[in-house]
Amino acid sequence: MTGRELWTSYREYTRDITEHGRNLGFAGAAVCWFFKRDDYTFPAMIYAALFFFIAYFMADILQSFSAALILKFFTEYHERRLWDTTGSIEGEIKKPRWIDWPAFTFFVSKCVFLITGFAFIGFHLIGMWASRHNP
Repeated sequence: MTGRELWTSYREYTRDITEHGRNLGFAGAAVCWFFKRDDYTFPAMIYAALFFFIAYFMADILQSFSAALILKFFTEYHERRLWDTTGSIEGEIKKPRWIDWPAFTFFVSKCVFLITGFAFIGFHLIGMWASRHNP
């Protein structure tokens, strides 16, 4: 495979993870509402799950936001340099790998947050099951 083909596959995978992750994030938050008590509070594990689902959505937004801002400022800087040297903004701009690190960090973080949110729901369910089956 060529580098271009590999990067295309990478973009497809990350797009799929993001698309399905958003659906799972909403579903996880909705599941938490099943554990709502009569006084509109939640068990501690469910509060933790909700926290991680919120963190997931924040990281999801920050992934795109950070990537857009960094790429914008990087591109504008290099267009300005091209204009100063050639009188045109058209030209080759080599993008260093560090440009993608903030977005990649948020991408990994949001995956961890989503999995952790569901883990806390699972811990709560195990705790409920254990308390009902222990005399």
